[in-house]
Amino acid sequence: MSAPTAGGAATHHLSQGTGFRPLSIARLMVAGAVTIGKTRLQTSGVFFYALVWLSFPLFNLLLVALIYRDDPALRNYAIVGGATMSLLFAMQFNAAEILDRERLRGTLGNLFVSPAPRYSWLVGFQLYAAAESLITATIGIGLGKAIFGLPLDIAPETLLVTLALLFASMWGVAMLIGAVGVAIRDANQLSNLVFPFVQVLAGTMFPIALAPDWIRYPARCLPFGYAIASLVESLTAGATIGDEAHNLIPLAGFAIALPLLGIAAFRALERRTRASGSLDLV
Repeated sequence: MSAPTAGGAATHHLSQGTGFRPLSIARLMVAGAVTIGKTRLQTSGVFFYALVWLSFPLFNLLLVALIYRDDPALRNYAIVGGATMSLLFAMQFNAAEILDRERLRGTLGNLFVSPAPRYSWLVGFQLYAAAESLITATIGIGLGKAIFGLPLDIAPETLLVTLALLFASMWGVAMLIGAVGVAIRDANQLSNLVFPFVQVLAGTMFPIALAPDWIRYPARCLPFGYAIASLVESLTAGATIGDEAHNLIPLAGFAIALPLLGIAAFRALERRTRASGSLDLV
């Protein structure tokens, strides 16, 4: 039995005639996320799927322990930064991979020509990525606490605001990469090409403030460093929203601008697709 696709779930949902009221759109988002999860589990199997996602935070901790064995402060920063790296990777890579797979299966075109709002199924894709990456990040923080005694002094409001702004920013980034990747017929490889630069400029292993100028200046033009700095402080120092305003204000700007750019990119892709009629060609 073949694995379901997000395109299949979407067209099945549309066939039920539910319309596109807010509740129907929410159901479509959840249906897309659930279908992606089922596809992953059926493709990899539960054991290997869990092994891959559990090994990531574990090996990241081992790397952090090796690099910062004589500097507990930087080690603690890098534990949180490494956990955040799983959020960045999952939301960027998953969106590109899912779009590529749907295109190769021939179902992405169906989604584009369906009457469903484009961003309902796109958000559904990212809902799954967000849930998956949050679990991985939580495991990484838990292992950091258990193995290295990572000090936790959590400010829930600051943490939630930072995560919300980060997810909004990453959704926009993923849509930009996904749109360009589909247009050039290889969203997955484009994501793989971009991520190493994101990893360096995000400050996942060291604070951006301590980076040399050639990293610090371009990093300040991206949302990741602000988000990671705020996450570190909200998890380990109990920082309030006011304390982190210098990070949250620019991050909020990215959380508004990047989704708008992503939406514009997908609209441009849709116009190009309608003109060429070649979205599903391999």
